[in-house]
Amino acid sequence: MTYLERLALWLGRMSAWCFAAIILVMVYEVAARYGFNAPTTWAHEASILLASAGFVFGGAFCMAEGTHMRISFLVEKRPGLARLSNALSLIAGAIYLSGLCYASWRMAEKALWRFSLSGAWDPERSGSTLNSPLPSYLKVLLFVGCVIFLLLVLQRMIPRRNA
Repeated sequence: MTYLERLALWLGRMSAWCFAAIILVMVYEVAARYGFNAPTTWAHEASILLASAGFVFGGAFCMAEGTHMRISFLVEKRPGLARLSNALSLIAGAIYLSGLCYASWRMAEKALWRFSLSGAWDPERSGSTLNSPLPSYLKVLLFVGCVIFLLLVLQRMIPRRNA
């Protein structure tokens, strides 16, 4: 197992805990809102950040683990067709993820490298009551997840030597 695969698996396992944290945040929000009539301003944005982290690293995790969904009934009986199908899916994935990496970098760059008229750093904000800079951080997170996923796909395209 390569370092990149171990990294993707670790990130996937760690980000899976984000979904447990969402449950805790939502339980707190419901108790605060309906039990004490004191809703939070941060619960919604925090749950979006946590879910995004889980989903962003999920693709790379599945690629590293080899558990992506496959429709295998067409290729089960023909190994040559399976190899062709695998090669075509890796090529299509590399093309798609290359475009997604480029687009997510452009979005992250525009969201992060913003400055006010006074020269202070002013990243893109949510516009909610909390008005946090989470959208800019999520765009960076998307870029990082796409790059890891793309590198895993490219790694799978390189034939491995048996030791």
